[in-house]
Amino acid sequence: MDKKKIFTWKNSIIAFGFLIAALYPPLSGNSYIIHIGLLFFIWSVVASSWNLLNGYCGIISLGNVSFLVLGSYISAILVKQFAISPWLAILLAGVGTSLLVTVLLGFPALRLKGIYIALMTLIFSDTLSPILTQSREITGGRMGLHAVPPFFPGMEKVHAYFLCLLLFLVAHFVIYRVIHSSTGLAFITLRDSEAFAMSIGVNFFNERLKVFAISSFITGIAGGFYIHSLGDISPTTLGIEPFLMGIAMMEFGGIGTFLGPVLGAFVIVFGGEFLRLADTLRLSLVGALICLTILFFPGGAMQLVENLSRIVKNRIAGQRSKKVINNIAP
Repeated sequence: MDKKKIFTWKNSIIAFGFLIAALYPPLSGNSYIIHIGLLFFIWSVVASSWNLLNGYCGIISLGNVSFLVLGSYISAILVKQFAISPWLAILLAGVGTSLLVTVLLGFPALRLKGIYIALMTLIFSDTLSPILTQSREITGGRMGLHAVPPFFPGMEKVHAYFLCLLLFLVAHFVIYRVIHSSTGLAFITLRDSEAFAMSIGVNFFNERLKVFAISSFITGIAGGFYIHSLGDISPTTLGIEPFLMGIAMMEFGGIGTFLGPVLGAFVIVFGGEFLRLADTLRLSLVGALICLTILFFPGGAMQLVENLSRIVKNRIAGQRSKKVINNIAP
């Protein structure tokens, strides 16, 4: 991509709007809104790294929430059991998650396709829950781990908010660079046509391992931020609701688009919290929203945004053409 095209009016408006929205929670002083904003930053990173697998590489993964949980547990155990600095523990959580996922999922995925990879990642997620439950001495069993030390002594919720904002910015910068690099082009080529990709020299083995490693590393880092921001983690995070919410973020925003998972995470996280009053109907309402989006906009909400952007551009171009014609006309 031409670097000059990054600095456009459209991107500037998006960046300015995001800056205003990001500053609102801490300026409001409302701890609840700050907490929701913090969750949005973390889940948007999870959704965007998940989108690398599902959207850009075409690998149907159903286990990325388990990558988040794995990173959280690794970081929490290192800090609580071995008194390691949370910052070092978060880095090791990303590396450890990436190694485990690449070995346990990446290598087997080289021999599988389609639904079989999806089933394998789902089995990995389902297997992780009983392992965490049975390892009581290390993981706390069903109760999980509590009172996990924060990033630094005396940390307040607003501090965690800005740290998670930093994670959001850095992670999405890395994902953006990956997508618009030769690696991202290889991912997309493999997704669209494996035969063509391999015929032009794309290494199927390397690229598949690479996408599992990158996606799981970023998600593992997000897991470290999650545990040191909230202080608690348990096997219930591997339940059906977080899984469906993660899928909904990608589906609603638009799979295979850069900003789609971010938009989806914003709607699902904030909308999901406001729908808590609906209790058990909350998931039904979210599901209905996803179904309507897919029905009318198969490309997700980003398709709607692009359609509106195209209409505005055409109208502006039409008005400019009329002005030119009027100036030329005698």
